[in-house]
Amino acid sequence: MYVGSQTLMKKYDQCLLELGYSIEELVDKASDCLSKHMEKYNHIVLLCGPGNNGADGLSLALKLHQMNKDVLIYIFEDKKRSQANQYYLELCYENNIQIDLIEDMNIDNAICQMKYCDVIVDAMFGFGLKNSPRGIYQSIIEEVNQLYDQDIIAVDIPTGLDCNSGRPYQSVVCATHTITLSAIKNGFLNPDSVSFTGKVILEQLDVQDVSQEAGLYQLVDFKYASSLMKERMFDGHKGCYGRVGMITGCLDYKGASLLSTKSAVYSGSGVVTAITCEEVINNLTSFCPEATTSLRPPIFQKQDLNTYDALLIGSGLGLSLDAYRYVADVMSLSLQPLVIDGDALTILSSQLDLLKKQKRTIVLTPHLGEFQRLCPFEKNDDLLSIASSFAKQWNVVLVLKGPYTMVTNGKYSYRILAGNKAMSTGGMGDVLAGIITSLLGQGYNAMDASLLGVYIHGICGDEIAKQDYTVIASRVIEYIPCIMKMLLDKENDL
Repeated sequence: MYVGSQTLMKKYDQCLLELGYSIEELVDKASDCLSKHMEKYNHIVLLCGPGNNGADGLSLALKLHQMNKDVLIYIFEDKKRSQANQYYLELCYENNIQIDLIEDMNIDNAICQMKYCDVIVDAMFGFGLKNSPRGIYQSIIEEVNQLYDQDIIAVDIPTGLDCNSGRPYQSVVCATHTITLSAIKNGFLNPDSVSFTGKVILEQLDVQDVSQEAGLYQLVDFKYASSLMKERMFDGHKGCYGRVGMITGCLDYKGASLLSTKSAVYSGSGVVTAITCEEVINNLTSFCPEATTSLRPPIFQKQDLNTYDALLIGSGLGLSLDAYRYVADVMSLSLQPLVIDGDALTILSSQLDLLKKQKRTIVLTPHLGEFQRLCPFEKNDDLLSIASSFAKQWNVVLVLKGPYTMVTNGKYSYRILAGNKAMSTGGMGDVLAGIITSLLGQGYNAMDASLLGVYIHGICGDEIAKQDYTVIASRVIEYIPCIMKMLLDKENDL
């Protein structure tokens, strides 16, 4: 299952057109998907706008008319009809389907007609809407929302709901069902959107799959994550499961280093070494005796780094001049897979050119504020497109943390169906960084390590949140081995 933003859904449609499908053919296939959900209704009113969403409604009306359903189409005065809309509107006229123009003067009559129908189909505007419906559209939406005895089915997305965020504009249709086409719309991941979408039903058009070519994000669930898990070897030993170095922590931020180190240990690394300051080392023995330590030198040499299978830099590193030098040194002196987190991301944002000469796997794990420094964007920008473009430009795996965390390398993109709002506490990112680093050290490729790491982290939090109001980072660590075992055994008891 895939999820798409406004920009990505437009790209999806364009990919199909470039393959040779005509827009009229795509509309016909869309209405095939819609018609199967209309069998139980006999008296149907369709509100059809001037674009391709309206064309879907008009094409659906033709099929319903052929099924001997009682069909009434309301259209809106608009000279800028899309090509497909005009085509299907003419076919509806040719087939003598009842079509009424809805205007301010006859709104009351239209609403009266709707009171006696079984279902109202919202095909006014699709995912391309960028602001609140106004004028006659706003009036109709407000009146339709007052009808409580009829089902309201939205085609692809309720008119007035923002495709990217799931937030309503000033006026939005409150549907009982939404039949969405090709991919879940990104806004539907916002749990508040269900007030407007009702039950969401995903339908796939009978066309060639261009989801990846269009850059749609695949949804990662338990089944997908479990397919990535590797079995431990019968005769394995600590040398088989990677040695990872954690360049983390400073006098002011000792906890971040402790958390990332312990999470790497609990994620299955053979040897985890905290390369840190003396104050962290003094605390680590009691917090995680399984970890080893190395006092961080003032200046790194190659031999300080070349014994590790993967490195993490940043969790609690601080923003001192020494921290800036550590980031530059690690980027220039090491060749292992590298996770860059926390303070190191802030440092990197001022010298992104450090990424240009890298010939190894790099995973960046910013939250939205850190990503804003790496890649400035506006509040209403299409974040899915921005994230994948950034990852492609800098040849990194981007783990953009937040609800349903995004993971993308610019070619393949994912949203992770795990995690919850109770996890909005300090130290969560440090734990995640440690898990991903551990998996890289164990030989997982960067994408798999990131997907699996984010999923494990999120499900740990989900399990704790079943009982607790707040999820604490140190408790997440305790759940890691259990969740990994559950994924490996493919026992979906969650």
